[in-house]
Amino acid sequence: SDMERELASRWRDLTTFLCEPTREKWWKTIIEAYRPRPFRGIPHLCAMFALFDKYKDHLKDRYATAFAIFFKNAIYDPIASDNAEKSAQLLHQFAQDTTLDSENYVADLVVASGSYSTDAHLTEGVSGDEDVHYLIDFDMAFLGDNEEQFAEHEKAQRKEYSHLSDDEYRKQREKVLRFFLQIPNIYATKELRADLEAKARANIAREIKLLESGARSY
Repeated sequence: SDMERELASRWRDLTTFLCEPTREKWWKTIIEAYRPRPFRGIPHLCAMFALFDKYKDHLKDRYATAFAIFFKNAIYDPIASDNAEKSAQLLHQFAQDTTLDSENYVADLVVASGSYSTDAHLTEGVSGDEDVHYLIDFDMAFLGDNEEQFAEHEKAQRKEYSHLSDDEYRKQREKVLRFFLQIPNIYATKELRADLEAKARANIAREIKLLESGARSY
């Protein structure tokens, strides 16, 4: 697909220091991890890179952040709580196999971005400008999409929780969405907060109403 070609080209540009077989082996590992997922899959990865392109002048280490985007959701099991740690372990394996200079910084970004609750999220009037803040915001930008796209994301997320009944899923989803409304800031950075915060809050409030009334169909 065009999306996969675009991602493959980014991967090649990032990994010019690798020999072809190693580069290809790891590309295959990454793309096959993302490919089957209904939600945190290839389109989500492309959307994160589109934001990376838009805001890259704000990043302190673009190179490391680009690697972190590839590895951030490389291990993603909706029912596990250690996805970020496992994704970081995969990155360490990659670094052992290659000569990645910024291994520890990338791994720290991957682990720290698993929490969605930095000081910049939890403190009124505070924003963050570290790479980790941008990385989390890129991952959560979908919450501020237009109404139609947001509904598509919600349906795709539902598919990733196919082990739950509709009722169980609604309860769980509502709890997650309420968390976002309760924290002072959904977005940690000034730029994404200005662009997306109001829209995300409106989307989430509307979705909670749909879930409460049972009107959200999957």
